[in-house]
Amino acid sequence: MRQTRTRTVPVTAAVAMTAVLAGCTTTGSTSGDPSGGEAATAKKIRTTIDVPASFDPAKALSLPDYQLARNSYDTLVRKDDGGLVGGLATKWKNTPTSATFTLRTDATCADGTPITPQVVKASLDRYVDPKTAAPDLPTVFGPGNKVKVAADDAAHTVKITLARPWGDMVTGLSVASTGIVCPAGLKDLKALAAGKAEGSQSGPYLLEKSQSGVSYSYRLRPEYKAWPAWRTKIPGKVATTMEYLVSPDPTATGNLVASGQLDIGKIDASGIPRFDGVAGRSVSISRFSDFYLLFNERPGTVFADVATRRAVAQAVDRAAFTKVVSKDTGEPSTMFVQKGIPCNDPGTSFLVPTDKAAAANVLKGKKIRLVGPQVVGPAGAGNQYIQEALRAAGADVTLANVDVGAWVGTVFGKPDAWDLTVFADLNFLGSLANPLAHFVGPTVPEGGGNLGAVKNPVLNKAFAEGAEATTEKARCAAYQKAAKALISQVDAVPLVNDPFIYALRKGFSAQMLGGSLDDPILRITG
Repeated sequence: MRQTRTRTVPVTAAVAMTAVLAGCTTTGSTSGDPSGGEAATAKKIRTTIDVPASFDPAKALSLPDYQLARNSYDTLVRKDDGGLVGGLATKWKNTPTSATFTLRTDATCADGTPITPQVVKASLDRYVDPKTAAPDLPTVFGPGNKVKVAADDAAHTVKITLARPWGDMVTGLSVASTGIVCPAGLKDLKALAAGKAEGSQSGPYLLEKSQSGVSYSYRLRPEYKAWPAWRTKIPGKVATTMEYLVSPDPTATGNLVASGQLDIGKIDASGIPRFDGVAGRSVSISRFSDFYLLFNERPGTVFADVATRRAVAQAVDRAAFTKVVSKDTGEPSTMFVQKGIPCNDPGTSFLVPTDKAAAANVLKGKKIRLVGPQVVGPAGAGNQYIQEALRAAGADVTLANVDVGAWVGTVFGKPDAWDLTVFADLNFLGSLANPLAHFVGPTVPEGGGNLGAVKNPVLNKAFAEGAEATTEKARCAAYQKAAKALISQVDAVPLVNDPFIYALRKGFSAQMLGGSLDDPILRITG
């Protein structure tokens, strides 16, 4: 959630802001970061973060894991408005089953080791090794796929080949968890996980100091030159020092920004009036997490019955939920993804319409165990709204409005302890496939990602067709069919895309380009 990838477990997915078409070639220059200029003269940025679980990018699970991985480990490509741009790669050519990346020649590891095709191959080989158990592996290369990585040092290229088509592979390689770990890190994985593997970094920053659960300080590598080839103009300069303070309470964070103790801080929608239009302060709002209702459909549960699930959809007013959760800064969603995602259908004709009278006829006297993470609106206000909406329809609803850790422990680890949840999904790759993957295949206890033990044959077939489609048109047709099958059987109810809101002091900026969630670009502008 604001802390976890589901915001947590691995999901299949990825189409990104531009779909990867069969046989297309993309190129990008690899000049220095346009904002970097006199990077060495810039000062520090003080900002907030939640507590990371690991500094090993391949093991990233929570949002702070991804954000900090961006500091130290570069990926082959990056997201920009309008599509992908070069990272460690200058250009690439891909088909549905392969991609060949030409690497830049000026990139080095923190210990001076040149980042050659063999260095990239070694990192990716470790990433795809089943022993690594990288959570994002099915997202990047497709569920259950076999991956072969080949390096050609003479041509300065890396070629990745898949056993089955997965049109989202290049976009998948933009996610922070695929960051290239240099040889020094691969030699000492324990030190890598602790952030202490000297020379392991391929990216611009080194972890200099850390107090677990309190603060983390990163120092810019003075020799670093491998800035992404951004097309979007990024104002300001990079910081020589990035200081992260753990401040999970948005009100407290707002106080720290207002008092000048932080430069950039994550707040919620209720805090916007303190900063928007106030002299010396501003806010930055980016589309972020997708909220939707997810049912436990295991045999014997109250929601094994489709009529009861439909009644819940009828009882909930999506517009009212949006107001409660994000003070109207969010956008009601129709297919579980944010506006502008490829393959998304913004229509509403396929949604279950609100009908409170019909809902009351079914829900009266039903006992429902609702569990929700406290990130769903201020102090979990969205969970409370769902409880009251169902109570108004006559249901007997108990609510566990809990922190993210407790929520993950219940929804993912105790399948018999809940009936309904407000699911908060981080869709790093910007894909309609991402949410669909939570409803297909084996259940979580069986090693899969099907949280509610959903059985929907139309969804399963359409999702499989989309995953192996070789054209954007075919992929979108299949994924839309899958989403509509999910909605018609009421296995889930789309609610809203919740924003990510930064409060900013004058002289600082924050951007998330191309719908990226794990790549906040923070700069000093004054």
